[in-house]
Amino acid sequence: MDTIIECKHCGLFLKNNNEKIKCPRCGSRIKNKEHSLDSLYYAITALLLFILLNIYPLLTLSLNGNTLKTTLIGTISIFFKEDFLFVGALVLFTIILAPIFNSLTIIFVFIQSKMKRKIFSFRVLYDGFHFFKTWGFIEVYIIGVIVTYIKLTGMASTTSFDMGFYIMLFYLFIFYMSNKKFDIKSVFEQ
Repeated sequence: MDTIIECKHCGLFLKNNNEKIKCPRCGSRIKNKEHSLDSLYYAITALLLFILLNIYPLLTLSLNGNTLKTTLIGTISIFFKEDFLFVGALVLFTIILAPIFNSLTIIFVFIQSKMKRKIFSFRVLYDGFHFFKTWGFIEVYIIGVIVTYIKLTGMASTTSFDMGFYIMLFYLFIFYMSNKKFDIKSVFEQ
């Protein structure tokens, strides 16, 4: 069955008859993408790391004999306690909900394609994946934590990254790989 594919480099549309094609316009090779389960494994690992990320503290701060530790959920709860409701809701969505729903969307796509049952429509999963991928800003949060650490180093007697920060870095790598390896169209074409 012939399908139309697009060259990723120049945008030319070509007929795909299940063989390797060389783009006549730019000369780049166009591969037929077969989905692998790597993105599913990365998405499941990202969800498990996200649970660990919310258990361990990110940062420890000692000031005047008081030791403060904060977790990811703890930072968001502080926004709500201090009546920064809009900022708290925005951080909750971009740091917690969007990455979780992004990973869940990847998992649901694979479950739905293997079960051959339609739980969600292809359009909902496709749009949901791209929406949550766009709105996940965990990497911006990490930069904010690093900047906070640098600013607080001179003010506090001891400031240190805890296990949660290193889990967050590993989570960010796994989350990025799950999105990079995932091709929603090739999963449903199989």
